[in-house]
Amino acid sequence: MLNRRGFMWGAATSVGATAVLSSGKASAAAEATPSLNVLYPNQDGARFDTSYYRSTHIPLAMKVMKATSVMLIEGVPMGATPAPFVMIAHFKFASSEAMSAALADPAMAEVRADVAKFTDIKPTVMLGKSL
Repeated sequence: MLNRRGFMWGAATSVGATAVLSSGKASAAAEATPSLNVLYPNQDGARFDTSYYRSTHIPLAMKVMKATSVMLIEGVPMGATPAPFVMIAHFKFASSEAMSAALADPAMAEVRADVAKFTDIKPTVMLGKSL
């Protein structure tokens, strides 16, 4: 018999693993929510000003993109192993059209230019859908 508690704990604590657990049943009619995910890989000697990021950059990004929400995930080390990412920002949008409009907004140039004020890490950007 599979020890699910041990399996889920192992999956959730593995480096780079992401687990979303829910006690509710998934609705077949539920639609995926479009998302924009910005990942800042952890690099030795890199600069990342978390305070500026949270107090200035994220409010600017939310104002320009008009996302419905943002979840910030700050990486933490697992013992002696550093986190693979310094920060991940998960922006959700009401629709694919809303996300496309946000990315096409000329004010996004200001958001991109602001990145240099808090980090020297080149972020990875991934479009996605939250289930």
